[in-house]
Amino acid sequence: MKADIVVKVIDPSNHKETKLYLKEGENLLEAMRAFGLPVLAECGARGRCGKCLIRVVEGRLDITVQDKKILSRLLLSQGYRLACMAYPNQDCTVILAAAMETNYHVIAETLSQADESSIKIGNDSKASYGIAIDIGTTTLAFALVDLAKGNILKKHTATNPQRIYAADVVSRIKASNEGKLELFMKLTGKELLHGISILVKKEQITLSHIQKIIISANTTMIHIFMGYPCEGLATYPFNPHREGFIKTSTDEVFNISESIPIIILPAISAFVGGDISAGLLACGFDRRKKPALLIDLGTNGEIALGNKEKILVTSTSAGPAFEGGNISCGVGSIPGAICHVNIKEGKLSYETIEGALPVGLCGTGVIELTSQLLKEGIIDKTGLLIDRYFDTGYPIESIKFLQEDIRQLQLAKGAIAAGVEILIKKYGISYEELDRVYIAGGFGYHLDVKKAIDIGLLPNSLIDKTEAVGNTALSGAILSLIDFQAEKRLNYIISIAKEINLSNENEFNDLFIQHISF
Repeated sequence: MKADIVVKVIDPSNHKETKLYLKEGENLLEAMRAFGLPVLAECGARGRCGKCLIRVVEGRLDITVQDKKILSRLLLSQGYRLACMAYPNQDCTVILAAAMETNYHVIAETLSQADESSIKIGNDSKASYGIAIDIGTTTLAFALVDLAKGNILKKHTATNPQRIYAADVVSRIKASNEGKLELFMKLTGKELLHGISILVKKEQITLSHIQKIIISANTTMIHIFMGYPCEGLATYPFNPHREGFIKTSTDEVFNISESIPIIILPAISAFVGGDISAGLLACGFDRRKKPALLIDLGTNGEIALGNKEKILVTSTSAGPAFEGGNISCGVGSIPGAICHVNIKEGKLSYETIEGALPVGLCGTGVIELTSQLLKEGIIDKTGLLIDRYFDTGYPIESIKFLQEDIRQLQLAKGAIAAGVEILIKKYGISYEELDRVYIAGGFGYHLDVKKAIDIGLLPNSLIDKTEAVGNTALSGAILSLIDFQAEKRLNYIISIAKEINLSNENEFNDLFIQHISF
């Protein structure tokens, strides 16, 4: 019987060495994950994102066709390979070359309620608490709320552990349907219970003090959290396994003895989820006289337009570029991520998260760098870098912003801009008739709105009406904890909301192509 192949994996962040024993023909990335090594593969292990990069320091790994597409000759000669494409056939030692995004800075800033007189808060004299949770495709955000006073006591954030397997919703659905649903469900449940425990410990209370938990999330994340089959989300007519409010309890989903009611906010459709319902609630769309626009720039781009009489919603396949995904030098919101960029009189300056040494560009950095390169004429209106940088990319220290990265951003912003224009036309108004534009999402709170408009995300005429509002999904979940009218309001929002399927709109492709250019 043939002996196992031994692969030593070295994590440079802690110098820990792990020995893996593989059968011939076994994939290295899958073996690392099975052992519990959290290696990113945002593209769903299809060899496209480069985030599972390893370096061979002893032995050898064959160079694959996909390695040649993603990695330069120099990197290949230095032993760099993609773990998702690697099938070791001899003993070797590799280093995890792509830094894992631990210590991820998740946006948990929420809207303050301007019209607090309209919120009916309970007046329980006893100490009672609630927890609001936003399950994002990329991130998780938690808030502990005093139900008697209606104020936020503590917040906690984390990354969605599913992210190491796939970056976007479509990849998650595919992976779930191919056998990873139970794994995703366990990973999410464990991380949510951990987050809840941290909040309780910080406030020095027990789970028995928690009266209820409200969860907002997109439809796919809810299916995974509840363990619902995802087949209906993968094929037309895209029917969710279950619709409306979902009511369960902690003893059922977390398998713990404490039974705390859990309410999951309702989705509008398969691809416009409870996170958008929550956002519409938080922004008061059900009480607005004039039409407003809500754009959620998360991993899945979602757009809503309307007022208290009618709301149109849609979802676009923008991809994860707005959060640093599918960008060669892209990273999440981690220390060292370049988040702000300026070029003045030809001199570049930048800021990184926590002021750390630069390790890559997060979503805001990608948008702001592109805006500044356009202003300087280093990128033209079609998105082309000038000859000087076309082959090597535009450098910031050791980081290179490549031509292909600009294309990824163009595809993302083109999809959003075209989706917005379709909704404007369907609603029968002009951009000038919009009262407000809210940009929400995983990084929306720190977004420089002017620079986003400079790259063509929205018309320049909307600059004074546009504001970044942070995590409206969490805002809506918090509001659902403290406003006893929230369930009624959410049901009303869903009753007046109509989904526009962009794939059925003949104009969409033409508008998408128009909006790709800057």
